[in-house]
Amino acid sequence: MKQFYRGIAVALVLTVLVVWFVPGAADWVERTMQSYVGRAAR
Repeated sequence: MKQFYRGIAVALVLTVLVVWFVPGAADWVERTMQSYVGRAAR
């Protein structure tokens, strides 16, 4: 379980860094998350 949380933390940090430094990445992340949340809500 500890490894799972570590993996989530690494993915979160990588996402933040990509959004921070890559132009247009924020829009892609937002669309991707909205699609996952939309699927989960159905």
